[in-house]
Amino acid sequence: MNVFEAVKQSVTTRQAAEHYGIHVNRNGMCVCPFHNDKNPSMKVDRRFYCFGCGATGDVIDFVSRLYGIGSKEAALMLAQDFSIPYEDRKNTGKQPIRPRLRRESEEQKFKRMERHCFRVLSDYYHWC
Repeated sequence: MNVFEAVKQSVTTRQAAEHYGIHVNRNGMCVCPFHNDKNPSMKVDRRFYCFGCGATGDVIDFVSRLYGIGSKEAALMLAQDFSIPYEDRKNTGKQPIRPRLRRESEEQKFKRMERHCFRVLSDYYHWC
């Protein structure tokens, strides 16, 4: 199984969204990270769909758009973060390989921390 098939069978978009710091309510709705949104307008489950901006796709598309990276990089990132073994075409043996550790760029680190801060402040605001 290649990395795309392995990731799509192992991880749902909801799991990925929650893992990357997006709050998903019990109905599977969340605030869309792809446009300026104040109310939950994105449905996440196996796939995602935003009723506000029309963004749609699978878990790899979601991570690709979230971090501004290509599909292959997104699939490798998911495989690494969720410890999903997969077969590489270059690997002639039958041993599944583990993805390499990927370094996060400064811009990606900033965006991740910005989303985290926003989530903490939003939680605090709604708590009061």
